[in-house]
Amino acid sequence: MQIVTRKSDIKELLNQCTRVYDLSGIAAFLKELESQILSKKVKFPLLEFCGNELYQKIKIEEQIDLCDKIEEQKTEGGNVILGIILQNRLDINFEQSIKKATEYISKANVWYVCDIIGERVYGYSLLKNPDKTIPLIKKLSNHETNWVVRALGAGIHYAIKKGLDKENIELVFPILLSMANTKDKEIKQGIGWAAKTTAKFHPEIIEQFDKKIQNQDNVANWFRAKISIGLNRNKYAKGN
Repeated sequence: MQIVTRKSDIKELLNQCTRVYDLSGIAAFLKELESQILSKKVKFPLLEFCGNELYQKIKIEEQIDLCDKIEEQKTEGGNVILGIILQNRLDINFEQSIKKATEYISKANVWYVCDIIGERVYGYSLLKNPDKTIPLIKKLSNHETNWVVRALGAGIHYAIKKGLDKENIELVFPILLSMANTKDKEIKQGIGWAAKTTAKFHPEIIEQFDKKIQNQDNVANWFRAKISIGLNRNKYAKGN
């Protein structure tokens, strides 16, 4: 498989694709995108660049159809591109972007779909618009598909890592706690990741919720173990 690591190379490949779009439309463009980019191993930052460029160049009314078709191809890189397109569309149609992200994640056939889209849509939305996003996260935490719930953990991890303020983390952490007794492997992966990141960046929040965290009837040992890892990383970062 060809590997693409330079921005100059991805720009040229993307230009070939958009020329086809201008000349022949979205269906021909999709085939060219698969041939020139999605069939290659491309670094994620370069795929994010593609997503941002395509958001600018593809007609707004054709973008969701494009994302649908990319999802159907089930390529790893395609998840990055459609995630960035949906991320850009949050300001245009917030509800639609969240709904489509949830749809794509629920169709996942491998774990990385959840994490790629979860970070770029749920996580970005939580970071930039917590007031609208937190109620949706709470609702989606009861979603019937475990992939979606795992993706929430990836999104919360992303938002905290990127600087979500303490006040909103205090609102999100109880949602994590509500899932802290699950036995589902995928949910444990995502929620545990978010819990670990909370502890690493905001140990004071862990202290605030310590009584609930130590409740062994509601919180499983795996959740406390993730908290411990995060607290240890916080101490290490401080040189303690």
